[in-house]
Amino acid sequence: MPRLSVLLPVRDGARTVARAVRSTLRAMPADSELLVLDDASVDRTAAVVDAIDDSRLRLVQSTSPLGVAGGLNRLLELSDSALVARMDADDVTLPGRFARQRHALQRMRAEILFGTVIEFSDGGRRIRPTPPLGLDPQALRLHLLLTNPVAHPTLFATRRALVELGGYRAVPSEDYELWLRAAVEGRRLARSARPAIAYRVHPAQVTASTSWRRSSWTDPVTASSFSALAEVELGRPARRLNALAIDTAADSVELDAELAAFAGAVRVAAGRLPGSARRRVLALLERRLRAVRELRASSAIGAGAAT
Repeated sequence: MPRLSVLLPVRDGARTVARAVRSTLRAMPADSELLVLDDASVDRTAAVVDAIDDSRLRLVQSTSPLGVAGGLNRLLELSDSALVARMDADDVTLPGRFARQRHALQRMRAEILFGTVIEFSDGGRRIRPTPPLGLDPQALRLHLLLTNPVAHPTLFATRRALVELGGYRAVPSEDYELWLRAAVEGRRLARSARPAIAYRVHPAQVTASTSWRRSSWTDPVTASSFSALAEVELGRPARRLNALAIDTAADSVELDAELAAFAGAVRVAAGRLPGSARRRVLALLERRLRAVRELRASSAIGAGAAT
């Protein structure tokens, strides 16, 4: 039985999947496997993966689309390793990633670990440096109430934690919703400062879609998980900041009061963190508040134009 299973679901990724698979295999230890799910692709994804000769590689094919959540749950069911990692078909695994993450998981006493990323464009050009900053479990819980501070394909976790959480749910942000549930249940999530992958940024990725972002902000399942974490960390339920920003039906005075109450609770909770971690949370809070005000202004203009 391999100690580590790396899960890579892909649909129509023939153009980039070979590089993703080969870089992952090069970084994997001997006692590991890479499971690639071809999620009903209509291009040559399966043929590209099948042409790669490595005994640690397993290709699984689905004739009907399972989606990211369904595909990952399927791969979890098909593997039985103690440790599980993630990878995407359009990214590149950095050398030594899994050995570093295995040590970091133990050092940070985490159950679910992430790394930082190096972003690059489709042309291979590095877009911007990502600050190599780690997040310990206590700080990461507060960051989750302000943004999604981790990249899903950098995941390195114990299988037990993922299985006991019930795996992924079929919601727009299946990863973020799982992290919220994990934090509510007291699981130790952390982010190592070391980069784990080179993360490809391109216009076609799902998270670049405005409609996808708005569906994520208003998804009731994710909203419930977010509110539950807010109640644990802040002592009160709350709505996501972006949901507040696009709520054009609510009274502006009430929204301002709701936003101020949330910000005040975050500041109190941040006071329990050590100096540098506290300052980072407070700085992030101020950036998010500015973004909410800007989004609210643009949403109000859009609503006015539609009437």
